[in-house]
Amino acid sequence: MGILSSLYALADVFDPGMAWWSVELTSGKVWSEKSLMPTWKQGQKGVRKLDWLWDIVGTGDYKHIKYLTLHGPDGSRGVLEPKGNPVFQFRNKSVGIMGGGTRLEFLAVGQVISPAGWCECFIWDYYPKEGDPNLVAYRSNVNDFGAWRDTMTPLGALSMDVQGWRL
Repeated sequence: MGILSSLYALADVFDPGMAWWSVELTSGKVWSEKSLMPTWKQGQKGVRKLDWLWDIVGTGDYKHIKYLTLHGPDGSRGVLEPKGNPVFQFRNKSVGIMGGGTRLEFLAVGQVISPAGWCECFIWDYYPKEGDPNLVAYRSNVNDFGAWRDTMTPLGALSMDVQGWRL
Protein backbone atom coordinates (compact mmCIF):
# COMPACT_ATOMS: atom_id res chain seq x y z
CA MET A 1 0.00 0.00 0.00
CA GLY A 2 1.68 3.14 -1.16
CA ILE A 3 0.86 6.77 -0.60
CA LEU A 4 -1.70 6.80 -3.42
CA SER A 5 -3.60 3.83 -1.97
CA SER A 6 -3.60 5.51 1.44
CA LEU A 7 -4.98 8.72 -0.07
CA TYR A 8 -7.80 6.81 -1.79
CA ALA A 9 -8.67 5.11 1.51
CA LEU A 10 -8.74 8.46 3.33
CA ALA A 11 -10.89 10.04 0.61
CA ASP A 12 -13.45 7.21 0.85
CA VAL A 13 -13.58 7.43 4.64
CA PHE A 14 -14.34 11.15 4.56
CA ASP A 15 -16.70 11.15 1.53
CA PRO A 16 -20.01 12.46 2.90
CA GLY A 17 -21.96 11.14 -0.10
CA MET A 18 -21.17 7.46 0.48
CA ALA A 19 -23.27 4.91 2.35
CA TRP A 20 -21.30 2.59 4.62
CA TRP A 21 -21.69 -0.40 6.92
CA SER A 22 -20.68 -1.04 10.51
CA VAL A 23 -20.77 -4.00 12.86
CA GLU A 24 -20.91 -4.20 16.62
CA LEU A 25 -19.48 -7.46 17.91
CA THR A 26 -20.77 -9.34 20.95
CA SER A 27 -17.54 -8.23 22.70
CA GLY A 28 -18.64 -4.58 22.30
CA LYS A 29 -15.98 -3.80 19.66
CA VAL A 30 -17.28 -1.67 16.79
CA TRP A 31 -15.81 -1.95 13.28
CA SER A 32 -16.92 0.02 10.27
CA GLU A 33 -16.08 0.43 6.66
CA LYS A 34 -14.72 3.82 7.67
CA SER A 35 -12.15 2.24 10.01
CA LEU A 36 -8.58 2.65 8.79
CA MET A 37 -6.20 -0.28 9.08
CA PRO A 38 -2.42 0.21 9.18
CA THR A 39 -0.44 -1.48 6.42
CA TRP A 40 3.20 -2.25 5.82
CA LYS A 41 4.25 -3.24 2.33
CA GLN A 42 7.68 -3.15 0.75
CA GLY A 43 9.01 -0.93 3.50
CA GLN A 44 6.18 1.63 3.25
CA LYS A 45 3.67 2.38 5.96
CA GLY A 46 0.16 3.23 4.87
CA VAL A 47 -3.52 2.78 5.63
CA ARG A 48 -6.43 1.03 4.00
CA LYS A 49 -10.12 0.83 4.70
CA LEU A 50 -11.35 -2.06 6.79
CA ASP A 51 -12.27 -4.86 4.39
CA TRP A 52 -15.20 -7.26 4.90
CA LEU A 53 -13.38 -10.31 3.52
CA TRP A 54 -9.99 -9.70 5.14
CA ASP A 55 -11.01 -8.17 8.45
CA ILE A 56 -14.50 -9.50 9.23
CA VAL A 57 -14.66 -12.89 7.49
CA GLY A 58 -10.92 -13.64 7.63
CA THR A 59 -10.69 -13.08 11.38
CA GLY A 60 -13.89 -15.00 12.17
CA ASP A 61 -15.55 -11.85 13.54
CA TYR A 62 -18.55 -12.44 11.26
CA LYS A 63 -19.59 -15.21 13.68
CA HIS A 64 -19.80 -12.72 16.57
CA ILE A 65 -21.84 -9.83 15.10
CA LYS A 66 -24.44 -8.40 17.45
CA TYR A 67 -25.61 -5.59 15.11
CA LEU A 68 -25.04 -5.03 11.40
CA THR A 69 -25.91 -1.48 10.35
CA LEU A 70 -26.17 0.26 7.01
CA HIS A 71 -25.60 4.03 7.33
CA GLY A 72 -26.98 6.31 4.64
CA PRO A 73 -25.24 9.57 3.74
CA ASP A 74 -28.39 11.43 4.85
CA GLY A 75 -28.13 10.01 8.38
CA SER A 76 -30.69 7.24 7.94
CA ARG A 77 -29.84 3.76 9.22
CA GLY A 78 -30.99 0.19 8.75
CA VAL A 79 -30.07 -2.10 11.66
CA LEU A 80 -30.11 -5.90 11.70
CA GLU A 81 -29.65 -8.07 14.78
CA PRO A 82 -28.36 -11.39 13.35
CA LYS A 83 -28.48 -13.52 16.56
CA GLY A 84 -26.06 -16.01 14.99
CA ASN A 85 -27.55 -15.92 11.49
CA PRO A 86 -25.08 -15.68 8.58
CA VAL A 87 -24.59 -12.05 7.48
CA PHE A 88 -23.42 -10.43 4.25
CA GLN A 89 -22.63 -7.13 2.60
CA PHE A 90 -21.94 -6.24 -0.99
CA ARG A 91 -22.01 -3.27 -3.34
CA ASN A 92 -22.26 -2.77 -7.05
CA LYS A 93 -20.57 -0.30 -9.37
CA SER A 94 -21.31 0.40 -13.00
CA VAL A 95 -18.78 1.46 -15.61
CA GLY A 96 -19.55 4.13 -18.20
CA ILE A 97 -19.03 2.98 -21.78
CA MET A 98 -18.05 6.34 -23.24
CA GLY A 99 -15.47 7.34 -20.63
CA GLY A 100 -18.03 8.12 -17.97
CA GLY A 101 -15.95 6.48 -15.23
CA THR A 102 -17.49 4.33 -12.51
CA ARG A 103 -20.34 5.05 -10.15
CA LEU A 104 -21.69 3.22 -7.14
CA GLU A 105 -25.16 1.81 -7.73
CA PHE A 106 -26.00 0.36 -4.30
CA LEU A 107 -24.73 -1.04 -0.99
CA ALA A 108 -26.54 -3.97 0.66
CA VAL A 109 -26.22 -5.53 4.11
CA GLY A 110 -28.28 -8.49 5.22
CA GLN A 111 -28.75 -11.70 7.13
CA VAL A 112 -29.84 -15.17 6.06
CA ILE A 113 -32.92 -16.18 8.04
CA SER A 114 -33.54 -19.75 6.81
CA PRO A 115 -31.57 -22.82 5.67
CA ALA A 116 -33.24 -22.41 2.26
CA GLY A 117 -31.38 -19.11 1.81
CA TRP A 118 -34.15 -16.59 2.48
CA CYS A 119 -32.70 -13.32 3.67
CA GLU A 120 -33.66 -9.88 4.87
CA CYS A 121 -31.53 -6.88 4.12
CA PHE A 122 -31.22 -3.14 3.86
CA ILE A 123 -30.08 -1.57 0.61
CA TRP A 124 -28.86 1.96 -0.01
CA ASP A 125 -29.89 2.67 -3.60
CA TYR A 126 -27.97 5.62 -5.04
CA TYR A 127 -30.37 5.93 -7.99
CA PRO A 128 -33.90 5.01 -6.88
CA LYS A 129 -36.91 5.62 -9.05
CA GLU A 130 -38.39 9.09 -8.56
CA GLY A 131 -40.38 9.19 -5.33
CA ASP A 132 -38.80 6.01 -3.92
CA PRO A 133 -36.55 6.17 -0.83
CA ASN A 134 -32.80 5.54 -1.03
CA LEU A 135 -32.89 3.19 1.98
CA VAL A 136 -34.86 0.05 1.11
CA ALA A 137 -35.84 -2.86 3.38
CA TYR A 138 -35.89 -5.95 1.16
CA ARG A 139 -36.41 -9.73 1.42
CA SER A 140 -34.97 -12.13 -1.12
CA ASN A 141 -32.98 -15.36 -1.40
CA VAL A 142 -29.17 -15.57 -1.46
CA ASN A 143 -29.41 -18.39 -4.01
CA ASP A 144 -31.31 -16.16 -6.44
CA PHE A 145 -31.11 -12.55 -5.25
CA GLY A 146 -33.80 -10.51 -6.95
CA ALA A 147 -34.23 -6.88 -7.98
CA TRP A 148 -35.88 -4.36 -5.63
CA ARG A 149 -36.80 -2.03 -8.49
CA ASP A 150 -38.03 -2.80 -11.99
CA THR A 151 -35.22 -0.87 -13.72
CA MET A 152 -32.50 -3.34 -12.73
CA THR A 153 -31.54 -6.93 -13.50
CA PRO A 154 -31.87 -9.49 -10.68
CA LEU A 155 -28.45 -10.28 -9.19
CA GLY A 156 -28.68 -14.08 -8.95
CA ALA A 157 -26.71 -16.22 -6.50
CA LEU A 158 -24.40 -14.50 -4.02
CA SER A 159 -20.90 -15.90 -3.51
CA MET A 160 -21.20 -17.73 -0.22
CA ASP A 161 -17.47 -18.40 0.09
CA VAL A 162 -16.67 -14.68 -0.11
CA GLN A 163 -19.35 -13.94 2.46
CA GLY A 164 -17.83 -16.55 4.76
CA TRP A 165 -20.63 -19.05 5.27
CA ARG A 166 -22.40 -22.14 3.98
CA LEU A 167 -26.09 -23.05 4.18
